[in-house]
Amino acid sequence: AKPAPAKVNLAAEVPSIALDALKEKFPQSIVAVGFYAGEETVGLDKESVLPVCRFLKQDPALHPDYLSNLCGADYPGREKRFEVIYHLFSTTKRLRINLKIQLADQEPAPSVVSVWRTANWHEREAFDLFGIPFEGHPDLRRILLTDEWQGHPLRKEYPTRGYDRDHMKLR
Repeated sequence: AKPAPAKVNLAAEVPSIALDALKEKFPQSIVAVGFYAGEETVGLDKESVLPVCRFLKQDPALHPDYLSNLCGADYPGREKRFEVIYHLFSTTKRLRINLKIQLADQEPAPSVVSVWRTANWHEREAFDLFGIPFEGHPDLRRILLTDEWQGHPLRKEYPTRGYDRDHMKLR
């Protein structure tokens, strides 16, 4: 009989020079740290996300030059029901780090368009689908849905099948 495969702890802590740099430079800004599948996610207070992003991108040892994704998540039972998650990657250092902030409904997140131009479309998508506003965004408007669309379809209270009134507009 073959031995059972060893269990892998996907939540195991991994060494991270980016996390070490953040702990040294912004210790008061870190509210949580988590690990999954060899990547770290650093929870930050909202006010620190822009300075942290600038610091990471400008640090020659880290240099996450690519915002591979910025997405939202909705947890309606929480006081700060929304999360904005920033997935950062350095194409030269082969380094990944995820940052996360929590927001209340209608509370704006700081725009990171000044750090990564691609944030323009990512932030517009989070605004369009979740209703998360981004303070300082140069052109915050819908990107996927029509201007007449009411609501934000990735919020948990939005009906799974949409509203009948919206289906009629698409015919």
